[in-house]
Amino acid sequence: MILRTKQTGFSLMEVLIALAVLAIAMAALVESAGSFTSNQAYIENKTFAHWVALNQMAEQRIADSRLVVGGQEGQEEMAGRIWRWKNQISATPDPDVMKVEVSVKQENDETVYALLTGYVEVNN
Repeated sequence: MILRTKQTGFSLMEVLIALAVLAIAMAALVESAGSFTSNQAYIENKTFAHWVALNQMAEQRIADSRLVVGGQEGQEEMAGRIWRWKNQISATPDPDVMKVEVSVKQENDETVYALLTGYVEVNN
């Protein structure tokens, strides 16, 4: 008489399939975490650049000097970083209003993180 014993545990094939599924899931999690970190840094840069642009627009609005058509460039420190800004001032059909476009980049980066357009009343 042949006695059959009941097997317990997993076969080698079941273990290999489980490990493959786990490896695929872990790879997706690592990629997702990396993408989140990259997006978070980009959004942080956009936020600080927007604040720099708002500061420049406010300075144009409160400036005592008369706005002149043309461009201005400069830099400002915010959040421990240097931000390069460029103001482009142009005329509008209304002689009492000037259009101001402010673009902001990080010091060693050519990506424009903020572009703000506003209209400023000309001081007469």
